[in-house]
Amino acid sequence: MTSTAATARDRLGSVGVFVSIAALPPRDLVSFAQEAEDLGFGALWVNEPVGGEPFTVLGALAMRTERIGLGVGIASVYARDAFAAHAGARTLADLSGGRFVMGLGVSHRSSVAARGHAYGPPLATMRAYLDAYDAVPPSPSAVEEPPLVLAALGPRMLGLAATRAAGAFPFLVTTEQVRGARRTLDEVARSAGREDRPLLVTSLIAMLGSGSEVRDAARAIVARYLAQPAYRDSMLRAGFAAEDVEVVSDPLVDALVATGDGSALRSRVALMRDAGADHVAVLTPSATGRHADLSTAHAIAPIG
Repeated sequence: MTSTAATARDRLGSVGVFVSIAALPPRDLVSFAQEAEDLGFGALWVNEPVGGEPFTVLGALAMRTERIGLGVGIASVYARDAFAAHAGARTLADLSGGRFVMGLGVSHRSSVAARGHAYGPPLATMRAYLDAYDAVPPSPSAVEEPPLVLAALGPRMLGLAATRAAGAFPFLVTTEQVRGARRTLDEVARSAGREDRPLLVTSLIAMLGSGSEVRDAARAIVARYLAQPAYRDSMLRAGFAAEDVEVVSDPLVDALVATGDGSALRSRVALMRDAGADHVAVLTPSATGRHADLSTAHAIAPIG
């Protein structure tokens, strides 16, 4: 384990924002990060899309922000070897003055194929990668080890996160799934004799407004994610019928996307926290297709 869950909780705060680096030009992303910092968000997370490079972006953000936590959610284990990943994490921890949280995941079969790799068994692949990650020698400059979270949807990967990392980051999940993830993390940690409580980070899509335009936009966002088998399987485990997943039903959209005014969006964040999430990373798209929508960010900001 690279760092304690308590360290990560302090670093992230309770609410952050999540931005796709494929959706915003780097300069716009820097501006959004600075705005998010001014609004009091605890952290800004970026992803690793095929063709995007999150460590470069996060390095720029580290130099252009002062207080906000920075996280990669999630770096693919197929994008770089464990030595390079650990070195990159340490470098970002140093550049940011200790504000960085590392996220690792096995990605999706289609994304891995696009990189020219063969997709291996998820749990075995992650275990082997963590063995190599942990075996990287200490940095000669004594850089602080950044906390590590694992992308985890199912119980076995959550169990691995509870024993080999600061915690887990299940993405695109319902409030009840957060509750289940909290229970699994705590039970596995307790059985393993872990002294601190594992960190639980989760995501929430939040869209300001209501009506058919917002509902249609929310459905389109969820449908894009459900193109990946891992997310489809996750919804089936959550109790949705195959038909709900196939047509992206209204109940499924409502379970995954918060809509309404600022009070309604903040209430959904609070429900995630009440279910056991330590930190909620909020995606803020608009119904018109804008990513990292500032109006939504202002509506849910911790300090208004």
